Amino acid sequence: MRRILTALLIAVSLLIVFSPSVMASEVKNFIKLNEPRDNFMTSSNRILIAGETVPEASVIVLVNGRQEGKELSIGAAGIFMTQVPVSSKENIITVKASFPSGSTETVTRRVYLLENESKLPELTSLIQTLKSFLILK
Repeated sequence: MRRILTALLIAVSLLIVFSPSVMASEVKNFIKLNEPRDNFMTSSNRILIAGETVPEASVIVLVNGRQEGKELSIGAAGIFMTQVPVSSKENIITVKASFPSGSTETVTRRVYLLENESKLPELTSLIQTLKSFLILK
């Protein structure tokens, strides 16, 4: 009888510790921006913004300090995706998440708009350097 009572007490304790409500309180507020990468170069005038955050958060996207589009409502999966226009040569993309707890978190990326895909002087220079290095070896 004592063993059964002890086993029951342990089982109830484990259920309390690993219950969904306890696990949910351990989830921290976060925002993860998957796209674009920092220092991303593109010749397109629109870029994809995609990432993850906690469910029920709201996300706004700013390009060079101006809000682009509507506030994104995040569902149960916590995934968000949108496209925003870029127009200047250097663009600062800021993604700001507001969480149900009232706190906020911000992620920033730089995106460079190229006038023409063939105008990549840094890349051309890098390729030439690699070719000469490989030939010398």
